[in-house]
Amino acid sequence: MSFFSNRPPAGRHDAEPGQSRVPRTQAADLPKPTQVTLLNIQKLRPESSLTVWGNEVLHALRPLKLDALVDSDLPKPHPGEDDYKKWKFWTLAVSSWLYNQVDASLQLKVKEHPNKITYADEMFSTIRWLSLPNQSKFLEHELRKWEEIKRGNFTTAADFIMVYQNQFNRLKTENHAPSCDFALGRLLNELHGEVLKAPYIQEEVKDLGRPVDYQLFVYYCKVLVNESRKPSISAAEASTMGGDGEGRGRSRGRDISYRGWRQSTKGRGPAWE
Repeated sequence: MSFFSNRPPAGRHDAEPGQSRVPRTQAADLPKPTQVTLLNIQKLRPESSLTVWGNEVLHALRPLKLDALVDSDLPKPHPGEDDYKKWKFWTLAVSSWLYNQVDASLQLKVKEHPNKITYADEMFSTIRWLSLPNQSKFLEHELRKWEEIKRGNFTTAADFIMVYQNQFNRLKTENHAPSCDFALGRLLNELHGEVLKAPYIQEEVKDLGRPVDYQLFVYYCKVLVNESRKPSISAAEASTMGGDGEGRGRSRGRDISYRGWRQSTKGRGPAWE
């Protein structure tokens, strides 16, 4: 369960045919009440990523089988049910732990919330709701950082490519990345005239017959890093590239095309040798 995805309705999947499914509640699969120390994660602050924080919460709770407690799509057990006391013990413990995983400014907002925040799913949802305005600013800032990454700001092309890709990956984690087609096109334009095979890759991408996906984007980033570490080309050589497309996708006798890589390694191991 990702922080910004909803878990589908759940129940007993092992029920006999014709037998009604028993609705799953937050109490399902909880361990016995015991004293346990939940590991602290990096505190959520106004300038940090709500998505990363939420996923870290889930990763901390899941090994202990406590992640269902923060899923507001799952119903709470009713008082009198067998697992109710066990559920109440854990949901109060996790709620208190969540409160301590945010900074003082967010804690104050939780305290001032008009609704009483008691259980873990309420605490989790409230922190998320209170943090959404900050998350919007965070995403705007991260996108602007990616747009401002230019080749001229780096000593080497390889450094530029890796920083560019890393920032793109951060946006992808946030589900806020531009299309891979656009990201690769911008990268190739920045490297045109410096990396020998950038124009040939541009031509190969045009001939793919499909949009560039993330796997292709990562592959071409690796190829460009490798190619950028070779001696730079002259202006005269740059002006002659990309004309008739002859030798497209080839580098000194080596096929660096995506198709060639798939045929030779079937997509496993290094992108090239």
